[in-house]
Amino acid sequence: MRFDLQSLKLFIAVCEHGSIARAAEAENIAPSALSKRMSHLEDTLKNALFVRSNKGLELTTAAAALLQHARVLLRDIAQMESELLDHAEGVRGQVRLHASLSTIVQYIANDIRVFLDLHPGLRIDLQESLSPAVVRAVAENAADIGVFGGTTVTTGLQVFPYRSDRLVVIMPPDHPLSHADRVTFREVAKYPLVGPQVGSYLNSLVLRAAADLDHPLKLSIRVNGFEPVRSMVEARLGIGLVPEHHAERYVSSAPLIAVQLDEPWAERHWKICVREAESLPAPVQLFLKHLLASQDAAGAQPSRPDHHE
Repeated sequence: MRFDLQSLKLFIAVCEHGSIARAAEAENIAPSALSKRMSHLEDTLKNALFVRSNKGLELTTAAAALLQHARVLLRDIAQMESELLDHAEGVRGQVRLHASLSTIVQYIANDIRVFLDLHPGLRIDLQESLSPAVVRAVAENAADIGVFGGTTVTTGLQVFPYRSDRLVVIMPPDHPLSHADRVTFREVAKYPLVGPQVGSYLNSLVLRAAADLDHPLKLSIRVNGFEPVRSMVEARLGIGLVPEHHAERYVSSAPLIAVQLDEPWAERHWKICVREAESLPAPVQLFLKHLLASQDAAGAQPSRPDHHE
């Protein structure tokens, strides 16, 4: 059974657009030509791929299976082309890294700088994502290494401890909680809170803590990232939760106070996930070892996989 890569690319477009006409427009091909390619693909597979409904084209079970494999196949081919181009240009390999924004700002940027100083012939392709998307990218081979937090299911992946940070509460100097040495989340929740991005590790921690309250959270606004949190707190739209690392800079450059958050979950634990460490390409293994060594040097215990589900 032979597959035409262009037909697979067009098949993915049809699935994503839910329409032959819209996919044809997006891919700059005549609808009749695209329809013919889909018919040929169905003949090759000896399976129907689409069912027409009043909502457009719906995928059959065969199409759903093909879509998953087609995406992985085209990603692998794109990676192969990129790596071969790198070799032609004198670059000896690349690492696809997906990570949470918080870890990029606090740790990964410096870890990458040190790594590339040691291995200037390698390249890091870094993408910022929420933790669930990070894990999914590694599982689907869209990323070689993922750095994530929380309780995202990691079935089939190896997971290693990476770094930890501690959350504090930032607020204006005249806030009622500003004179406390430390505060509980129950105390924090009495006041308007600048909420974290939906789907983020921090948001999952906040929602879990809010479940024990006898009143709803006063989420004045939601933002993505800790710099916007600082801006909202300075604008007196609420108080915010940020890592200590960020709070030190904010307090030194703005009229803000940082107070310790007295909760067990205030210490967040970040992890690294990969598909199978021993079978990763050499450049990826090299960078993985560097990340694990960097967290050991930061004071963590020697790295071993947490689990391999």
